[in-house]
Amino acid sequence: MAEAKKVRRSALDPAVADLLRGMQQKQTESQLPRREREKLSKERAKIQARRDQRATYDLPPSIRDGLRVLAEDLRLPASQLATLALARFLDDYQNGKIDLGQYKQPSRSPRYDWNLVFPEEIIFAARRKKTTGS
Repeated sequence: MAEAKKVRRSALDPAVADLLRGMQQKQTESQLPRREREKLSKERAKIQARRDQRATYDLPPSIRDGLRVLAEDLRLPASQLATLALARFLDDYQNGKIDLGQYKQPSRSPRYDWNLVFPEEIIFAARRKKTTGS
């Protein structure tokens, strides 16, 4: 039986790979026309300026979908609806209108003491209201 030709894979450190990718990107961009380079630079500055306003959270798909559908229906940015919802929650929590104790369960994580476990009626409430209200 013929043996398959062995190919050596190069083990490149991820940091070195990122550095090489960045150098290649800079070289490619340096060959672009001046206007294109300026446009890319402005776009990067815009992204960098928004970085402090961005956050990433793990959300159940039904919550994310409900927010997306509502945003489309109201023709508003989903991030603005999420901002309103979170601001209202923080205000309600600080004013004692919300008790998180009923959702707390001990965590096995060394980082957190508690996890919040939500009943399905909270997670799927938006979907049920949408389907029954139509």
